[in-house]
Amino acid sequence: MRRGLISLILFLTGLSLFLYPLVANYINNYVYKTRVIRYEKMVDNLKVEDVNEKFRKMEIYNRLLGKTTFKMNDPFVHDTEVDNEQLDFINKNEMFGTISIPKINEELPIYLGANQENLSKGIGQIEGTSLPIGGKDTHTVLAGHRGYHGAKMFRHLDQLDDGDIFYVNVLGEQLVYKVSGREIINPNQVEKLSVTKGQDRVTLLTCEPYTSSKYRLLIYGERVEINQNEHDYKSVVEVRGHETRDLFEKLAFGIVGLIIICIGLYGLLKKKN
Repeated sequence: MRRGLISLILFLTGLSLFLYPLVANYINNYVYKTRVIRYEKMVDNLKVEDVNEKFRKMEIYNRLLGKTTFKMNDPFVHDTEVDNEQLDFINKNEMFGTISIPKINEELPIYLGANQENLSKGIGQIEGTSLPIGGKDTHTVLAGHRGYHGAKMFRHLDQLDDGDIFYVNVLGEQLVYKVSGREIINPNQVEKLSVTKGQDRVTLLTCEPYTSSKYRLLIYGERVEINQNEHDYKSVVEVRGHETRDLFEKLAFGIVGLIIICIGLYGLLKKKN
């Protein structure tokens, strides 16, 4: 009886290990895709004058950042709150935009504020940094977990190299950024997130190393104008290469699960015989 119970537990454990990465990844991708589609439909239904008015107010907010010192906190240490007084024209509970990173095959929702609730749903814009609408003298910092309950999120951010492209979409406007460098910093080095005069930058931030929150990995992006057709082929190659690496990871995880399943089945069959 005891041996049969152990075999059953091993079987169920192995089955769970085998299925978890596949099921969790599928569910998370479906959720993100649904949110992105819903956001795009919402944007399509907005009046042009309403969109223009929002951009006007966001540009004023970004200009104000260059003249005022706003408090910035590390999102993985402090649960930051959005300054509603400055951004009362934006619903903080709704998606603010999307970020697409072809090389690591990720398209994720962006939320205003890098609090824990938003980081559990997607990518958060760190309070005190520019809103991600581009423009001179702007520096947006977008933070994301290095994986969260089966979702990859910024898990493979460290694989971005100089020259790689990522896209930020807000209210139907697409901005293109090229990776210009990287840096590993301590969580308290928030001065790295400040605006650089004359530049239009987006920095992607996550924990470093993977499975640890000791340091922060910064991937710097500079705004560029790029011909989409010229970049399409490169993006497809990068995505396929990354999907292959993901497949090997899942296979390794699955093999461990299958071994445990086989051990469990062997125990059950041995008991019957």
